[in-house]
Amino acid sequence: MLPLITTIPAFGQNSVDATATASTTYPLNIPAKPLAAAIADLGASSGWRILYTIQLAPDMRSRPLNGNYTVAQALAQLLAGTGITYRITGPKAALLIDPSQSRAGPVPSSADGVQLDTIVVDATRNDNTTGSGYQGTPDWVYQRPAAVSVISREAIESSPTRNARDLLDNVAGVYANRSAAQNPAISVNVRGLQDQDRITTMIDGARQNFQRSGHGATQRTYVDTAFLRQIDVEKSTTSGVGSAGALGGLVNFRTFIADDLIKPGNQYGGVVNATTGTNAYNFDGSTAAAVRVSERFSVLGGVSYKNIGAYDIGKNGTIGGGTTAYDGNVFLFSGQEVFSTILKAEALTTEDVKITIGWLHNDSRYNTGNYDNTIARGGILKSSEQVANDTFTSALDWNPGNDIVDLKAKLYYNHLKNDTVSDGAVALTGPSNFVFSTLGGSVENTSRFETGIGALALNYGLEAFTDDGKTTLQRGFLGPNGVDYSSLLTGGTPSGNRDVVSGFGSATLKPAEWVTLTGGIRYDWHHLYGKTTVIGDPQYDQIGVRIIKAAVAPFCNRRGCSLGSAAVTEPIYGPAYYTPYDVDIDKSGGAWLPSFTVAFQPVEWLQPFAKYSKSYRPPTVMESFLNGGHDANEINGYAPNPFLRPERGDTYEAGFNVLANGILTERDAIRFKAVGFYREITDYISFGYILNPAVNTRQYDSFVNLDGITRMKGVEIEANYDARFFYIGGTVTRIDTDFADSFTTPSGRNMPINAGRGAAVIFEQPKLRVTLDAGIRLLDEKLTLGTRIVDVSKTVPALGSLRSGYEMSGYRVYDIYGSYSFDETTKLRFAVNNVTDLAYAPAVGANFYAAPGRTATMSLNYKF
Repeated sequence: MLPLITTIPAFGQNSVDATATASTTYPLNIPAKPLAAAIADLGASSGWRILYTIQLAPDMRSRPLNGNYTVAQALAQLLAGTGITYRITGPKAALLIDPSQSRAGPVPSSADGVQLDTIVVDATRNDNTTGSGYQGTPDWVYQRPAAVSVISREAIESSPTRNARDLLDNVAGVYANRSAAQNPAISVNVRGLQDQDRITTMIDGARQNFQRSGHGATQRTYVDTAFLRQIDVEKSTTSGVGSAGALGGLVNFRTFIADDLIKPGNQYGGVVNATTGTNAYNFDGSTAAAVRVSERFSVLGGVSYKNIGAYDIGKNGTIGGGTTAYDGNVFLFSGQEVFSTILKAEALTTEDVKITIGWLHNDSRYNTGNYDNTIARGGILKSSEQVANDTFTSALDWNPGNDIVDLKAKLYYNHLKNDTVSDGAVALTGPSNFVFSTLGGSVENTSRFETGIGALALNYGLEAFTDDGKTTLQRGFLGPNGVDYSSLLTGGTPSGNRDVVSGFGSATLKPAEWVTLTGGIRYDWHHLYGKTTVIGDPQYDQIGVRIIKAAVAPFCNRRGCSLGSAAVTEPIYGPAYYTPYDVDIDKSGGAWLPSFTVAFQPVEWLQPFAKYSKSYRPPTVMESFLNGGHDANEINGYAPNPFLRPERGDTYEAGFNVLANGILTERDAIRFKAVGFYREITDYISFGYILNPAVNTRQYDSFVNLDGITRMKGVEIEANYDARFFYIGGTVTRIDTDFADSFTTPSGRNMPINAGRGAAVIFEQPKLRVTLDAGIRLLDEKLTLGTRIVDVSKTVPALGSLRSGYEMSGYRVYDIYGSYSFDETTKLRFAVNNVTDLAYAPAVGANFYAAPGRTATMSLNYKF
């Protein structure tokens, strides 16, 4: 008995048109190809689930499609001449039937969910996921009325990278922060927002909330490219899963499923990748395979290994930063060694329930540091780092084949451990580790109705997660008073707990075929609890010193006037140590967060839309429990702010999609998305230095809310024209940012954020970035040759005590790439990045950390 095969939609596909019916038309551009691939393309473009148990022979080919079709019309044309028919079995579901193959038992049916008694074939599988969008972006992105982007598997495979963050460089409105360039972790900057969970970062829907304090980025996500099938980017919050506790959107790194590796009709399949190159690109290799153990059960596993050495920076031009990070032309400690594994299982437990469980492990080893001529040991200041990141996920999909239930539930656990051993000048800092775990889950359901005023879809559910951070030192640090101060040697990465719970709901109404209205509401609630330890006065009037004599303010009385006197203090270091003081933290709060979207489709190829959303980000564990000192050798200087308030945002967006086929030729296609946005943020949280008003000297450092409104506005464009024998596309990102520049101390004093009284830097995106990607396809599209140009304007952060180190010059980088397909299973890829060997520091980084110089790579991809 053949398994029941079904296409399923890509991420976000249900949001393209939640009220879609059998009469809804879709712009399609599917050339003649093997019928199984064409059916999968139709499922990916429309969001329909198309099921079949019949054998689709490899030589069975489809008729071409180019235009706007209902799914019924598309199936009729694709199947013409094959002898196969179809039946519409439910909302957005169809079944293929071969009258010549008799079959016992009832005909399966499906609604807009995963139909089970099945083997599920994902319409976003590697050979079907790519659409005609920029760098292979699937077509649904240009049908969804929102600021969304996708990095497709095609783009991932076509661009061998030293690090997964390199993949984000060409997405409109998105950068990867490189201020901690020696660390392979990813901190995503979307529309000028980054760190402290402002942008939800996930792997397969599991949050990656680890933060570690430093001069640069704090958010740190560890994921390898080897098992990525797609990266989804949402640039504002929604009334759905993923937006709880976020201020500005989400990024989801999605990994393989079995049907990415198993071709239709096969029982097993896999892929092997191997890459090597110049400039210390030593080796990057992986293999992954999947097996259908039975019609209802499949397993997937994979292993990858990456060994990248310290690279040479470019030789042409100057970067303008310091030289302590370089040994000649080599960027010190810019290498990494990464070992990753993946394991997944997919089970169809009943005819309408699918369960998926997965485990992704990442082991990253690297060093950080620089030259320091003031120390011994050859002048090298180095920390050896090891990170073990484990992400466990489970998902349940239940669709009994009716309009009321389309339920999706997820439970996940992420555990990250960062072990650090420092030497050189910081010999005191022995082994220490930072452990952060997040346990979370979500449940949502979609119900669909036909009403007197149009088709209506309701999506509603709950989302919750809990963060648990623990920083420990594997040594004792005793003061002269015999007290162990080890718990304070956190370097600003404290222990603590945070819970976030969110309930949400949205309604999508289609009163006419060309109008879609969506309104949503969510309520976010948070709870911060635990204790942190500081040295000094419990009321934070003085941290780091002991007050011997209190300050006397100026005054006048009948006897005359006095200028007053400053407080008399002495440092706590030395013979007199204060005992640690535990600060109990127990704070909670919440907010109602509405959203609204209106979209129009006056003609088939054009979709204007507008959106408003309100967001709310509670303080993180780091912001709430801050203690310790500037580095892991200082036991004081940092303290929590008991008055810290959540950040609140209002985002306004307007844009339009263009999706058209057959413009100049029968096979060409144009995809275009443009979005303008304006965002206001109140109570933006930054680092601040609290001063003693009596003596105008530094008391302690803490996170503070900036006074006034932080404003961000910009335009993002993503476009592509594909005529098959050649293509040209690109992105434009234009942004202006105006951060609030002062804060009010707990004593009521207004302080500027600069003048050495604020964060090291508040990162800003360059005002303008333009990318261009063009190429040709030759030899029946077996050979692809392309070039990419990235032009970035200068960056001048306005705020931060160390902002001069993050002022970046503009640059223009040229890459060339290509591939040759020997057959359907084997492909050779080649690339030369930074062709002109330019010396430059990448945007949203540090000007003392340069990018790699000219690097050539060659990759071999084999599928079996």
